[in-house]
Amino acid sequence: MATLPFDVIVEILTRLPVKSLARFRCVSKTWLSLISDAHFIKLHLKQAPTRRVFLSSCCRLRLQTLNYEIVITNDVEENSAIVNLQSPLEMGSDRPARILGSCNGLVSLGLGEKKIIIWNPSIGDFRIFQDTDSNGSYGLGYDSVTDDYKLIKVFARNGSNEIGVDVFALKTHSWRSIRYSNLTYDLVDKVKVGTFLNGSIYWLVKHGDAQKMASIISFDLQKEQVFSMPLPHCGIVEGWRLGVLTGSLSACHCVYGKDAEVWMKGSEVKNTSWIKLGSVPQEAEPEYIRDYLVPLCFAKNGEAVMLKGGMKINTCNLKKNTSRRIFCYYDVIDMHEFDGAFYAESLVSPNWYDNPHDQTSLG
Repeated sequence: MATLPFDVIVEILTRLPVKSLARFRCVSKTWLSLISDAHFIKLHLKQAPTRRVFLSSCCRLRLQTLNYEIVITNDVEENSAIVNLQSPLEMGSDRPARILGSCNGLVSLGLGEKKIIIWNPSIGDFRIFQDTDSNGSYGLGYDSVTDDYKLIKVFARNGSNEIGVDVFALKTHSWRSIRYSNLTYDLVDKVKVGTFLNGSIYWLVKHGDAQKMASIISFDLQKEQVFSMPLPHCGIVEGWRLGVLTGSLSACHCVYGKDAEVWMKGSEVKNTSWIKLGSVPQEAEPEYIRDYLVPLCFAKNGEAVMLKGGMKINTCNLKKNTSRRIFCYYDVIDMHEFDGAFYAESLVSPNWYDNPHDQTSLG
């Protein structure tokens, strides 16, 4: 019987979903070593892994993922595309988990007042640690220079012109604090999670008279520098949300009674220009659905997947300026908001740095 070359086997395996790879670890010691190898895990991550929207209820402990692709392409009922997840920690059902960030298959959640976990739901691995005392906005990202995943918390120092940044690094399992002076921004209260892209995390900030003007700040994970840039237009705080579309920073402006506008930033790092991708007519919604859209990703059919008002997932055709609902968050007790984040299934473990040569907790 002919045997495939090893490099062909590797190429095939990098294209398989995580659940299949978890089973194939039992084939042989060679496959176990291969699938556990850091280089293989990074190759697998680059091969467009299975993509989901990670959902967390804002009122109780309820964690789920939505396979938006099968809803879009197969027109199946939305409930059949939902997978319920078991929290890695035992908590009361009345204590919700706050999404603090998502990156390369890792999701960071805030549990209670001071507890934080970084968790890979696909393989079950998680890391737990205590939060710092300051209140702020979070973001989870990957520093490719140091090969380290970092949770960032940025906060304004009231009564001063400083911004504080707390950095938790998985490699050292510890927090560091940095202070930046001569920055007169304040964080937008309604937006507690930053957007990670290409080594930086982006947040909306407010400034100016009565703090009604908005712009963007970013934190470079490798250089540990803070940068600022303007929004596409207007700059009024209300209605703006950030996201990532086609590997570029995107911004969506959505206010009551007007079409939502979707913008994409120029590809150059220092380029502050924006390109308008399209407008989306907004249908009349019940009062409990707030007026905002968060860009999550593009689906395979070219439609933008958006979080709508904390209650729905919509897809938007930005060429035809149309949108449709693919998911509405419904609870048998009541309807309430949820957090949503783009999530790619991966083999990345938050515990990799503890024992990089023997990652055996898959499955």
